[in-house]
Amino acid sequence: MVDTLAALPPDMTPHLRVLRASLTRMAATSLPGPARVALAEAQVALAALEGAQGAVVDRRVFDALMELAGPDLAPDLVTQMAADLRMVQMTLARSLAGPDWNKVRGQTHILMALAGSAGAHRLEQGARALNLAAHAADDTRAQKLTPEILAGLEQLIRFVDAAGATVGARP
Repeated sequence: MVDTLAALPPDMTPHLRVLRASLTRMAATSLPGPARVALAEAQVALAALEGAQGAVVDRRVFDALMELAGPDLAPDLVTQMAADLRMVQMTLARSLAGPDWNKVRGQTHILMALAGSAGAHRLEQGARALNLAAHAADDTRAQKLTPEILAGLEQLIRFVDAAGATVGARP
């Protein structure tokens, strides 16, 4: 059997963007429960492909956020983002141990927003899938998603910490 992923051309970015836009449009529609779950799984798969194409964070998205904040606010924004990510990391891990589905849903909402605004698309989609699992109280699905999400969260925290060192530096 041929490994179709290994046969992909080196840069699938334009195709992945089209697929991301299509899935985003689909997500904005009213879908029945099973279709919504299938959509979330497709988004996680797409995020995995996007992750294979590049870094944890789409630097263009992150840089645009920093530019929007401006040189006076960007250092504070990065500091707050790092603190918020650490709080999500701690609270989400505790909430999943229970599991406390209400807290998992709340933390995944925060994580979707933080990851999305930072350009961590794979993590954002993983958080979305975990949110759906929490809504369904699907412990099996949540356990399957958790390791990748927590690893992605740790990677994003490291990225934001590293960015904080450069954002605060002025020529």
